[in-house]
Amino acid sequence: MSTTRAPTPTAGGTGTRPPGSRPRGRAATALWLAPIALAAATMLVLGLWGLARHDAMGNDEIVTRYASMLSFGQLAHLLKHTDIYHGFYYVLMHGWAVLGTTPVIIRIPSVIAMTVAAGLLVYVARRLSGSAWTGLFAGLIMALTPVISFYAQTAREYATIIVVVLCATLALVRAIEAEMAGAPRERIMTRWLVYAPLITVCGYLNEITLAVLAAHAVTLLLARPGRRAMVHWAAAGAAGAVLVLPVVALSLRQDSAASWITRPTVHDLGTLFHDYFGSQNIVGAAVLLCALVALLPAGRSGPPWWRRSGITLPSVAAPLLVMPAGVVLLESVVAHPVYVDRYVLFGEAGAAMLAGAGLYRIGQWLADVTRQRALVAVTGAVVCLGVLLLQLGPQHRARTPESRLFDYGDPAFYIGAHARPGDGVLFFNWFFRKIRLGYPEEFRNTTDFGMAISPQQSGTLNGFEKPPDVVRRLMLGYQRIWVVGRAPSDHVADPAVRAEGELLMRRYRLITERHYKSITVTLWQQRGAS
Repeated sequence: MSTTRAPTPTAGGTGTRPPGSRPRGRAATALWLAPIALAAATMLVLGLWGLARHDAMGNDEIVTRYASMLSFGQLAHLLKHTDIYHGFYYVLMHGWAVLGTTPVIIRIPSVIAMTVAAGLLVYVARRLSGSAWTGLFAGLIMALTPVISFYAQTAREYATIIVVVLCATLALVRAIEAEMAGAPRERIMTRWLVYAPLITVCGYLNEITLAVLAAHAVTLLLARPGRRAMVHWAAAGAAGAVLVLPVVALSLRQDSAASWITRPTVHDLGTLFHDYFGSQNIVGAAVLLCALVALLPAGRSGPPWWRRSGITLPSVAAPLLVMPAGVVLLESVVAHPVYVDRYVLFGEAGAAMLAGAGLYRIGQWLADVTRQRALVAVTGAVVCLGVLLLQLGPQHRARTPESRLFDYGDPAFYIGAHARPGDGVLFFNWFFRKIRLGYPEEFRNTTDFGMAISPQQSGTLNGFEKPPDVVRRLMLGYQRIWVVGRAPSDHVADPAVRAEGELLMRRYRLITERHYKSITVTLWQQRGAS
């Protein structure tokens, strides 16, 4: 191996740069930046593709938009009573909302965050593996996964969580490396002081994200950095988590806000598999195969990664893939259900890193057999292109209003186009009142006569209803009534809603009925009215 002698300093204290060293430095920088830029650019293009989604907003996005438009006093009132889980994100979005609150504008922070996440994943994977190809393949696989595009285009904190988790993981790696290298105490403590607040930010973005500590604990055990490093990690992790206790305490008081979460089933495991490895079965199987290849021992060159001291890509990526989701799933089975797949979406970064490393190893095997080094790039390009092309259908669906559980946009636009001044509006049930939070201008000609206390006054997302008998008396004062949510029926379980529906069917006639994703809109006109 040849070496380059350092230039001899001149009398003025500056060195004479050897011929050609500057281009080599620029080339090295370009080799580092090019994979990062390519993965980030891919994610940015996919994030901006179809971002408007016909101005349709789902349930969570409507709440984000509403919360970002409140004053700090009103937001504090809301968080005191409900939705503290997402409070820190609402505060961040409050600052962003000065640029506007259209659906596109409130989604841009998620696009930016996921773009940063894709580039950061390339950097982390390359740093752990020493291979630019591994970093590039990992970043591309992540960017091309449909669920990543889905949350890149969702005005919620999940894209930001992936960035912060990757930053915390990188801080952990740097701290362990410093510990094992015997670095000065000041440098070691500085790195742990970076790690602790990142854990705090994870918890404030969503307290379930603290499950990343389980992944980091396994990484630490696999690295075997010594007792002192274990103590430092425990102290830093505990300090970061303790600062999240105010949010945890408030969320326990708002337990009803998470009452909709049910115990996980086998179906949930299938959904998680597709989140992490791909929406199509053939793609998921291929990406999983690549990830498993990365976990294989490296042959006879040394002990397998799980027996080797120090940081390796599998020792970081595999725990990130398995542990957070596993811990939350187990807790939700044996105790209080809190598992939702998007809460542990950040585990996809572990899947992508392993898949990128496995794909690079497969390319190396083919190159060694054929003596064609270009096969490393060709293999990666073919697989990544297949991941994209075979999932164009799911990618397209992620950009339609029907991709969200509720489509509030089209129902609101329909009512806005056909409502007349003096029309009344009823919500079957109160949950669907969120449509007015997201599209207040579309309900300018209607009166919500069933609402007693508004969401702003009550510090809730749906407000409080008037007594059922009062609502039924008020109904008869309106010639036309819009019903949003469920169509009136004799088979409704809620007695109050059933009684209101019976009154409509007895005293009114159905004018129109429209069905949207999880929402039905009907218009009723009083019999005998023109």
